[in-house]
Amino acid sequence: MAAQKVIELPAATSDSKPASAAAVFFIPKSVITELYTSGISVGTANTITNPLDVVKVRLQLARNQVAVGAKPPGMIQTGINVVRNEGVVALWSGLGPSLARGFFFGGARLGLYTPIKTMICGETARPSLEMKVLSGSLSGGLAAAVTSPIELIKTRLQAAGRDPAVPKTSMGVIRQVVAADGVAGLWKGAMPGLIRSAILTAAQCATYDEVKRGVVKATGWHDGVSLHLTSSMIAGLVTTTITNPIDVIKTRMFVGGQTYSGPIACAAHVLKQDGLYGFMKGWSASYARLGPHTVIMFLTAERLRKATGLQSL
Repeated sequence: MAAQKVIELPAATSDSKPASAAAVFFIPKSVITELYTSGISVGTANTITNPLDVVKVRLQLARNQVAVGAKPPGMIQTGINVVRNEGVVALWSGLGPSLARGFFFGGARLGLYTPIKTMICGETARPSLEMKVLSGSLSGGLAAAVTSPIELIKTRLQAAGRDPAVPKTSMGVIRQVVAADGVAGLWKGAMPGLIRSAILTAAQCATYDEVKRGVVKATGWHDGVSLHLTSSMIAGLVTTTITNPIDVIKTRMFVGGQTYSGPIACAAHVLKQDGLYGFMKGWSASYARLGPHTVIMFLTAERLRKATGLQSL
């Protein structure tokens, strides 16, 4: 693995004091490149698909905001209601933390996938599907554990609407959460978020990895837009379906604060209130967002990786 020298302390000479701290620190250049190219890729995808993320969050919470017996609005009507009541700018609610999350969380979960896979399987071995899933789970879980507060802030800002009691800035959300639940409250919903991220990254990266090689074998296509587009579209469909139930629980816990004692209590509430269908609430909006998000992310990542000399995903 190539390495970039960061700091080099000169060795002691004969006329200097004995050096007890002559040292050289190295940061793997390939890992740094993986992280920043992945961060840019996910940040770009987050910016373009933020309106769909807002609609998805509102759909997942709509069941709690309509009269008993009333039917919540669908995806298109939800989007229209947001624009009509709050203006077009509301579709980019939470963009600041979304970008921060994209660069840090997205960069880590996608950027660490290949290094972890290489570390587990070695430079020359061809990883099995199980090893790809394990690598994605580790990179996604690690990234989510660190950046969960950013996700909480983003979700609350997107769910705020015109409610005057809900802060409209990141610092406002932080102050409200800390005042109500302490600093630990910033990690409320972290467990379903961590599980979702591990499953999301495993499904997204492993599916893309496997499908891409399958498409190459079936069609003979070389690395290019057609191959990347086809593989990422299928990866987006699989990922949305697998992660939607966890996404519903995560969203409700992020917004509900102390309403739920934990993920199991939240899941039981969803099941009792809406049945199994409740776990697929917002699937259309999730796919409308995660499908294009996955495509944009992988297309951008592949081009950045090629430009920076990294191997194709």
